[in-house]
Amino acid sequence: MNKWIRRTAAAAAVFCLLGAGTVTAQAAPELDPNRAVNDYAGILSTETENYVEDLSVTLQNTCGAQIGVYTTEYIGNSTMEGYAYDVLNTWGLGAEDKDNGVLLLLVPGEDDYYLTRGAGLETQLTISKMGTILDEDLEPSWVEQDYDTGTRKTVRALAEELCTIYGIPASTLDNADQTAAAPQKDSFNPMAVVLVLVAVLLVIALVGSFLRPRGPGPRPPRGGGGFGNGLFWFGLGLASRPRRPRRPPPGFGPGFGPGFGPGGFGGPRPGGPRPGGFGGAPRPRSGMGGRPGGGFRPGGGSSRGGGVGRRH
Repeated sequence: MNKWIRRTAAAAAVFCLLGAGTVTAQAAPELDPNRAVNDYAGILSTETENYVEDLSVTLQNTCGAQIGVYTTEYIGNSTMEGYAYDVLNTWGLGAEDKDNGVLLLLVPGEDDYYLTRGAGLETQLTISKMGTILDEDLEPSWVEQDYDTGTRKTVRALAEELCTIYGIPASTLDNADQTAAAPQKDSFNPMAVVLVLVAVLLVIALVGSFLRPRGPGPRPPRGGGGFGNGLFWFGLGLASRPRRPRRPPPGFGPGFGPGFGPGGFGGPRPGGPRPGGFGGAPRPRSGMGGRPGGGFRPGGGSSRGGGVGRRH
C-alpha cells in the first residue's frame, strides 16, 4: 500500500512538472505590437530600427504586408521554429485577410536566426527564396557580428521581394529610405527668430549712428523729400535715440514677451504650455508613429506558413 502511494505521488509530481513546463513554453513572448522592431537583445541601433520601421510602414500602406524584427539572447527550451511562430502569432504581423506578415528572429546568444512568414505568402515567398536571402544578405554580416548591416540588408531584400509579389514599384521603397536618412527639422524655432530680430535692430542702430547728421549743420527736413525719404530718416532717428522704458501691458508676466512664463524666457507658464506652440507637446519622432499613414500597427495576421533558419 505504501509503495503504491509513493508511486502515485511520484507520478503526480512528474505531471505537475510537465504541466508547468508546458505553461512556460506556451507563454506569449514579450513584445510591443505597435513597433516594427522589438530589440530585446539590444543589438540594433536606433537608425536600423527606424529603417525597418519606415520600410514596413511603406509596405503596410501599399499592400498590407509587414516585416517585423525580433531579437532575444536566448529562447530557452523552445525550438527556433516554435519560438518564431509564437512571436508571429502574438505580434499579428500582416493584414488579417491576407496573412502576409514576415518575421526575422535573431538570437545572438545561441548564434542562430530564423525567418518565417504568414500562410498568405507561402506560395510566393518560398523557403528556397528566403534561404537565399539569409545566405546572401544576413549570414556574412552575422559572422562578423555586424547585426545592423545584416538586418538592414535582409529587410531591404525582403521588402523588394514583397514589392515584386504585389506589383509595387521598387522606387516606393526609396522614399522610405530617404525618410529614414533625412534628419528631422523643427517647423518653428522661436530662438532663431529672436536672434534674427536682434541682429536686424543692431544693424539699423549702427547704420543710423553713422548716417545721422551731426554738428550745427542743417538737419534733413522732416516733412520734405517725399514719403520714402522722410520715413527713412524717421527710422534712423528712432534707431539712434534712446527710448524711454515702456510698461508692459496688463496680462503679461515679467518674462520674455507674451506667451512665456512669469519666470523669464522658458519659465513655467500658468495653466501649462499652449497646445501646438512653443513649449507644447513634443512632436512625434520619425519612425514611430509620425507618418501620414498612421505609423506601424498590428494587422491581425497570425497563421504560420513555414520558415527557414541559419542551419538549413
